[in-house]
Amino acid sequence: MNGTESNLIRVLVVDDEQSILDLYQEIFCPREDLSESTSKRLDGDPAAWFDLTLCQQGDEAVEVVRLATEEDNPFAVIFLDMLMPPGPDGMWTAEEIRTLDPHTEIVFVTGYSDVTQKEITSRVLPQDKLFYLKKPFYPDEILQFGLALGAKWESERGFRTVQAELEGRVRERTAELARVNKHLQHDIAMRRQTEEELQNTLDKLQEVMGGIIQAMATALETRDPYTAGHQRRVADLASAIAVEMGLSEDELIGIRTAGALHDLGKISVPAEILSKPSRLIETEFCLIKRHCQVGYEILQEIGFPWPVAQTVLQHHERMDGSGYPQGLSGEDILLEARVLSVADVVEAMASHRPYRPALGIDEALAEIFENKGKLYDPQVAEACLRLFAVTGFQFRQQVERVDYL
Repeated sequence: MNGTESNLIRVLVVDDEQSILDLYQEIFCPREDLSESTSKRLDGDPAAWFDLTLCQQGDEAVEVVRLATEEDNPFAVIFLDMLMPPGPDGMWTAEEIRTLDPHTEIVFVTGYSDVTQKEITSRVLPQDKLFYLKKPFYPDEILQFGLALGAKWESERGFRTVQAELEGRVRERTAELARVNKHLQHDIAMRRQTEEELQNTLDKLQEVMGGIIQAMATALETRDPYTAGHQRRVADLASAIAVEMGLSEDELIGIRTAGALHDLGKISVPAEILSKPSRLIETEFCLIKRHCQVGYEILQEIGFPWPVAQTVLQHHERMDGSGYPQGLSGEDILLEARVLSVADVVEAMASHRPYRPALGIDEALAEIFENKGKLYDPQVAEACLRLFAVTGFQFRQQVERVDYL
């Protein structure tokens, strides 16, 4: 079955135990004849979205990945055992697969504990495409990994495609302008015409970039209904704060763009953690905290004319150095990130979350007032407080398409 043509999530499982392979088969491709509930699951459950391939040895899996890559039909997610006698182990297999396909998501699923996660992540890069799960596992864990990582892989593949297309258009347009420029030296009328064409091209590219930002923001919101509209509302408040502070139009656009994408890295977090109706445990919170770094790694390859990736990376930093992921303090934090952090806190506290009801705007503003100068930039905090107290700023509750550029 061709996963690309069928829009299925291509999954490869590598394990030497047939019973484990049978379990994976049941998780990703349940049989219709098991029960009435199973048949219903096939009709509507995401488990029917997978194209599953099973291997018992590492060298066999490497050849399967090689063929899939050559046919431009790569695997999105690979579940990999560590010990698979008599053949090579999972570490060798993962390193070989990475040389063939640097983009596939690899999940080590093993009961073998002599190899530490630190050793694995030091040898099998990049770290944001490597996960670790110990046996025995719950079937729902495997299914959620498949769904979440499959969505992450598909999204990143789409971003790479769009970026390649844009770069190709830029190269084509640059070559065209070089030819036109030859004639502009002798014909001022042609110069004006070409300048108009350039402006039209810039407008179109700006429109495309705005569409990309909208699509990236929507991709996360569709996975996390509890925060649907959160990024949009944060972008609105951050923009209003920037205007209140008298920042430039260029800074304003950069802040709005970063606000629209600041939680993009949560696309790497399993959906059940994002919507968990109780407080997170330490390991779950560590996964959530990585969203700043993951968002930065996705966005840094896009040639924004503003420090969008750095702003996303730093939006949970605090003035006293108590934030994450780098523990920056004071003016070491980008001004754009300082603006975004205040807007993010206010919106998050004022809105409903799976683990608590909305705290309300009054309590959110009290938090900003009490911690201005300690956690939050005092100028940013004062601008935010003025917006609500004097200007009468209110969050838009209606979720609608927004032109970010």
